[in-house]
Amino acid sequence: MSAPIGYKRTMGSSDRSETTRRHLCLAAETLVATQGIGTATLRAVAMAAGQKNTAAVSYHFGSVHELLRAVVDMRLRDTEEDRARMIRDSAPMLADLDAFTAWRCMMRPYFLLRDEQAPHAHLRFMMHMSAAGLLSDPFDAQVPRPDAPSIAALLERMHDTLGWLPPQLGRARIALAGVMVWNAVALYDKHGFGPEQPALGLDDILADVEGLVRGLLRAPGME
Repeated sequence: MSAPIGYKRTMGSSDRSETTRRHLCLAAETLVATQGIGTATLRAVAMAAGQKNTAAVSYHFGSVHELLRAVVDMRLRDTEEDRARMIRDSAPMLADLDAFTAWRCMMRPYFLLRDEQAPHAHLRFMMHMSAAGLLSDPFDAQVPRPDAPSIAALLERMHDTLGWLPPQLGRARIALAGVMVWNAVALYDKHGFGPEQPALGLDDILADVEGLVRGLLRAPGME
């Protein structure tokens, strides 16, 4: 039933709560991406999100650790549609994807995020999270991801295509491929490639990294 003319729909408490949670997640993502894990305190995140109540993080998430976990889950949901589209555009069936194409479908959607508050904030956030040991294995197909079923499907496909390698080596290669992208983006955004930085384009750097990843996933195993 539509609202009468002249009636202004007010935001319900659940809507406001979800909006606040997202603002806190975006603030935490940006702080970690630009300044490191240690800056994401309860007070700093609340202030960065424009919350007058510095206890907002505790109220909505319980702890900073749970907030950071929520950032990962938020971005899994945000990228799921683009990831599913890339899978459909890449092959008729998931089983037709090679390891590199599956990896590319998994990573590329993070470059399509529309509301990041700093360049490539989520990829840089993930780099810091991984370095701090705060991620369960992001490349483990068995980790539950109910809001992003395509991630588990792609990881399973990658592990299947690398089945000729010992399982630990296959997982290590997949993880290394992800870390290579995180670090390349972080170096680019921090102008970490030296005085020639202005002449470098991120697309050129990513193309080079993807070439390395392709070789990494195809390289022979241990003799």
